[in-house]
Amino acid sequence: MTTALVSKQFIATFGDAFKAAGRTGNKSVEFMTLPEEKGARLSQADCDRVDCVFIDRDLRFSEQLYTACIDAALASKSIKWLHSASSGVWQQKFMHPLADRGVTITSSTGSNAEPVAQTGFAGLLMLARGFWGFAQGQHKHEWRPMRGKGLPPDLRGQTLLLIGVGAIGKVFAGYARAFGLKVIGVRRSMQAGDPVDEMHPPSKLPELWPRADWVVIACPLTKETRNLVNADAFKRMKKGAYVINIGRGEVMDEAAFIDAIRSGHLGGAALDAHIQEPLPADSPLWDLPNVIVSPHNASASTGNEQRCAEMFIANFGHMARGEPMFNVQIRE
Repeated sequence: MTTALVSKQFIATFGDAFKAAGRTGNKSVEFMTLPEEKGARLSQADCDRVDCVFIDRDLRFSEQLYTACIDAALASKSIKWLHSASSGVWQQKFMHPLADRGVTITSSTGSNAEPVAQTGFAGLLMLARGFWGFAQGQHKHEWRPMRGKGLPPDLRGQTLLLIGVGAIGKVFAGYARAFGLKVIGVRRSMQAGDPVDEMHPPSKLPELWPRADWVVIACPLTKETRNLVNADAFKRMKKGAYVINIGRGEVMDEAAFIDAIRSGHLGGAALDAHIQEPLPADSPLWDLPNVIVSPHNASASTGNEQRCAEMFIANFGHMARGEPMFNVQIRE
């Protein structure tokens, strides 16, 4: 018998599919849910029955349920596996002691790749086609056609430097190449089928910054990527280059970025990830020229719940049959 700690919504929508996955490995299933009363917690006896946990968005965005879930996972003496709807699991500090105890941590990496890439590419198109200026004109009831020296260059033939060619980066690269951009990928190693024109390791970045018309941050936050896009990087970028951040705020040196925009060296940016979130009302990012700010919401899509649940169910089938699971997260 496998006891799964999940949300009530998961049971109602996906419970039968989860049980069916268990039957492929002769595993029967029982579900456990969390108390909804403020401050309530599972008993120790119930915690010790839990074998696996799925933190979906219904749990993640309820303070009571999320806190009760964390407490139950940490208290359980029987938990073997936790699956998160989030991609960046190690930013959630409670994951570390679970991993130290040998609990397998899996994520839903890739489930939101298309909406995140679409949001980032929408920002690119808005900047490329002058929509920041149009929006400012609309707000002030001003007619602002682009003329003469204000005409934007064609996207076709421009170069995009893609930092991180994972699930999101690959989708973004496909969109970029469809619009005629040359895509230079940055990742530790090349993989078969990577949709880029060139691939280079991070050590080559000093040589790559000057080539980019667009710099897209789509990598996870690690010790190696923290402040990767820093003052030296901005200095090396060509004048008028643009930055798209659909990764993590800490990958970019925010103060250096602000200086680069204010000096006129950078052409603009679309930023979905920020060092401090929610972004404070007095942050200078709100009012920088040609900078689009969104509230770390690039993944927003009604299809995410289904995709995350399908990953959890598929991984349960693998576990039930004694097969390796996918999206297993390893701390660096």
